Amino acid sequence: MKITFPTMCRLLPVVLLLVAAAARAAGHPPTVAEQYLMAMANQERARVGAQPLLWDAHLAAAARIHAERMAQESAISHQFPGEADLQSRAADAGARFSLVAENVAEAPTPQILHAAWMHSEGHRHNLLEPHENAIGIAVVQRGGQLFAVEDFSASVAEVGLNGQEQKVEELLRASGMTEVAGTEDARKTCTMDTGYAGERRPYFVMRYTTSDLSLLPEQLKAKLKDRRMHSAAVGACAGAGKSFTAFSIAVLLYP
Repeated sequence: MKITFPTMCRLLPVVLLLVAAAARAAGHPPTVAEQYLMAMANQERARVGAQPLLWDAHLAAAARIHAERMAQESAISHQFPGEADLQSRAADAGARFSLVAENVAEAPTPQILHAAWMHSEGHRHNLLEPHENAIGIAVVQRGGQLFAVEDFSASVAEVGLNGQEQKVEELLRASGMTEVAGTEDARKTCTMDTGYAGERRPYFVMRYTTSDLSLLPEQLKAKLKDRRMHSAAVGACAGAGKSFTAFSIAVLLYP
């Protein structure tokens, strides 16, 4: 099977240098085969106007564990008996994400691996998903075959509780709320299923989880239009989920 990639041949050396440099900085340099697969993925994404994927050492570590298992089993699967699922593998490796996907394949060359993925609707979708921004790849050779795993994600930056509160406070001020502060009562309220903490009774309490701290819930935005509301308290608390990254926030509105 002969596959040609004329555009890729012109740009691939530059892309490979960038991939290798980024991965070395992260402490997990990819193999040549892994570099090729990442370069091919980003070239395909460039053709459709999707943002390029950045190398994620945590995803690469998760992909490596699964690729080694596939080589050991001499089989292709997204999950073998007794093995954690994709979400857990990625989270256990340290990745933080709101979206995660995976391609797996077996072939003798990286070019055939990539071509197989691009000619499969589901795998092609994973490669071109516009909301993804990170990738980790592992290729393990056994018996003349390459066992490959591509893990994709929409990565979420790690933000401390104070940082989470500050981002929400900025949004509230931008919405016209002048008196905004993070408070211990709001932080305790964030951990509660119902009710509120503190002696001061809020007019409205909003608890929500989000992977995007740049957006407020629509219900909260509607309440902010109420001119009776003059101040807000914001509290962040540790999220309950282990796999998908979600920030837990409480906003208390006062007249």
